[in-house]
Amino acid sequence: MKLIKKISRLVLCIIIICGLTCSAFAADTMDPRTLAMVNKPAIVLVQTVWTADITWHEFAFRSNFEDDLITAIQYLVLEGSIPNTEEAMYSAMVQLMIGNMEYYAFSTGNVFTETSSTAAVGTGFIVTPDGYLVTNAHVVHTDEEDLYMQFAMTALNEYAITAADSFAAEMRRLGYQMTQEEWDGIANAFYRLLMQSMEVNNLQTKYICYMGNVTPGSDVSAKGIYLDLRKIGEPIPGKDIAILKIDKTNLPTVRLGDDTQLRTGDRVYAMGYPAVATLTEALNVAQAIQEPTLTQGLISAKKEMAGGWSILQTDAAIHAGNSGGPLFNEAGEVIGINTFGMLEQGGGTAPGMNFAIPISIAKQFLNEINVQPSESEFTRQFKEAKELFDSEKYAEALNILRTINEINPGYPVVADLLSEASAKVSSLVQEPAQQITQETAQETTQETAAGVTAKPAKDEKGSAVIIYVIGGAVILLLLAVIIVLLLTRRKNTVSGNAAFAGQPNQQQAPVYPSASTAQAPQFTAQTPSGTEQASPDAEQTPPQEYGTPAKKSGKFCSECGSPLSPSAKFCENCGTKLQ
Repeated sequence: MKLIKKISRLVLCIIIICGLTCSAFAADTMDPRTLAMVNKPAIVLVQTVWTADITWHEFAFRSNFEDDLITAIQYLVLEGSIPNTEEAMYSAMVQLMIGNMEYYAFSTGNVFTETSSTAAVGTGFIVTPDGYLVTNAHVVHTDEEDLYMQFAMTALNEYAITAADSFAAEMRRLGYQMTQEEWDGIANAFYRLLMQSMEVNNLQTKYICYMGNVTPGSDVSAKGIYLDLRKIGEPIPGKDIAILKIDKTNLPTVRLGDDTQLRTGDRVYAMGYPAVATLTEALNVAQAIQEPTLTQGLISAKKEMAGGWSILQTDAAIHAGNSGGPLFNEAGEVIGINTFGMLEQGGGTAPGMNFAIPISIAKQFLNEINVQPSESEFTRQFKEAKELFDSEKYAEALNILRTINEINPGYPVVADLLSEASAKVSSLVQEPAQQITQETAQETTQETAAGVTAKPAKDEKGSAVIIYVIGGAVILLLLAVIIVLLLTRRKNTVSGNAAFAGQPNQQQAPVYPSASTAQAPQFTAQTPSGTEQASPDAEQTPPQEYGTPAKKSGKFCSECGSPLSPSAKFCENCGTKLQ
């Protein structure tokens, strides 16, 4: 018996533990809307701005350039490489210009200088309340050759386009219309010439983040917060991680997870600022940088990089600008840094072939500079407010959100939830009064619309109450009658006993009809003179003379014959004064 009890207790403990485990697991899983809301404030747009003094040389083409072009075209026609038509010869001349422009160009000696800037954008996420954030190395570091090309395209863009347009106009004058592909080739040739003759001096690099708290319509460039670069790795195929610092406190943060627990098929969410959905003329940029884009997918596989470390493959949509952004698991924890995608052999991004660096790599970088990721008070309170709101405790959520908004104002996601909570609280306060007003109006409307016929509902209710009252009264009356009858019967019984004791003036016991009759019981009563009268319908039963034996002894009234006490002065029955 004891063994059975022990087994029962063990099973109960196992059930309780399993229940707690399942509850904890369920609590760790966030729905996508909550995941996005609580993490948005800590996702920032990172911009690297390079500023430099750009010097370039004016150039011209040697006079033999045109003669050599004509000679080359004639040769192509003679050997049959191109048809002997103006259309074919002009097309060949454009291709020869694109391929040989740099060999015939020379500097005129004129030098031009201007200050120019170029930029790259990506995404980052804050991991400590005092502003340490993680992003990709390639977001804050660019190859020198690529950087020079960017300066050429930024600083000398107008010059190159003007030169390409002038060449196209000359070709139209000769009767040939260039294709878009040919125009692009000429413009790129001019870019290359500018890069070869361009000098970059006084290069300065600035790191800026936009925290999603830009007021719509304001100057976006004035709202950036400068960052300090604290540690940087190498772009892919290296460990493409960079750590930067914001000089602020109590900033929103994200929670870091454990990428070693990931398995193929686990659901993940990528968040960031893809350029196609952020920095485009079709969108309001000031608004677009307030809300990062959320996409979802699965862990497709774990791959190994050439350096011997692992990387996560996912089919969650990632585009240029997402670089450095967080990859979340279903618990809302960062388990990767979105870094790059694969290209098809024919060009274009390969769908579903995106890669994220495991968050464990970023943790290594943070440890090397003695930074310990932690949750900020801002984020803790915001999560609490969201939980209270979801539990319909709107007033409590509103108080927390007001405090957050006063200390760290300007976060759109906080302002939105605060507005919703305020509206809920207002509606709850107004609802009882509105309900009373609506009920009163409804009753008035019913009475007005139906006239006298609108009252039966009330009358029926009143009638029901009256019926209940009358029924209760009848029941009470019946109970009273029964009690009276019982008391009367008891009194008559007592009276009969008293008659045997010499009291002939009291009522006698009832006389019932024979069993064969169905009539109500008949009663006989003693008259004041002492004679008895029976009901005419009853059988003639001889009356019983209960008082006769009492008259043989004692003192009696001379008028009515009632027995008297020895000391009586008056008859208690008839009131005669005694002698």
